Amino acid sequence: MLVLPGIMMKAHPKLQSGLATLASAQVAPTGSHALATVAVVSVASPAPARIVKAAPAPSPEPSSPASTPSNAPDALLADVSTMDLMMPVAEPDLDIASRDSLWAEVGKSSGLDPLLLYSVALVESRALLPGGKVGPTPWLFRVNDHLVLGDRRHVQMEMAVASQFGSMVQDVGIMQVYYPMHRDAVRDPLTLLDPRTNITVAAKILRDGMHETRDPVLGVGYYHSHTPELARDYGAAVLAVYQRLKSLYRPGRAVQIAARQSAVHA
Repeated sequence: MLVLPGIMMKAHPKLQSGLATLASAQVAPTGSHALATVAVVSVASPAPARIVKAAPAPSPEPSSPASTPSNAPDALLADVSTMDLMMPVAEPDLDIASRDSLWAEVGKSSGLDPLLLYSVALVESRALLPGGKVGPTPWLFRVNDHLVLGDRRHVQMEMAVASQFGSMVQDVGIMQVYYPMHRDAVRDPLTLLDPRTNITVAAKILRDGMHETRDPVLGVGYYHSHTPELARDYGAAVLAVYQRLKSLYRPGRAVQIAARQSAVHA
């Protein structure tokens, strides 16, 4: 069962552990906004990705004047075609409380509520951040059903190796965009590690799904699956997080809406 303050529901199996972490968060006000901090959390280290390396190339004949190491990491990175391996030095603003955040920017351009985008990200890539906060992380992907998680350089290197040897790259980045189904949106999976690209692609997927139906739960759920049962479970889980975030970041609006509704029914 998924339990959030004032909410009880059944979550999709993929979401249970992360949403339980979110649900156990304590709210610590900071100025006019609230940040989620975890009281007691036990986090297991992710299993290392199993990357199968190609057999080393045979040594060149003595007459060859030049030799280049074939499996050194820097050589691998140099061979990754036109992939955008190195991200900008400045980290993107992923603070949902910031008016200049990437969520606000993409939300405005896509016509989606930034808090809804952030809710999907929490469901997909929630993690413990420095200081005990719970938030989505950009630096993870799945390859051959194994999770690769770490700092930016580590994840980029693992992605480069996986791409070089044709491993099956699956869910990528902060919104866990499923690359095999959306490879037409980007040149290569490495591009999806860029938070701006990832959230922009994800926003289009989410918006398209919501336009397919008048049912808001199914519409959000289509981001995850078009199987009705899976879509409904996923959509309900995301919207539960969304309602919780709105109560944290927009308490004034919630009171105003409730007052207007009471006036209408009076």
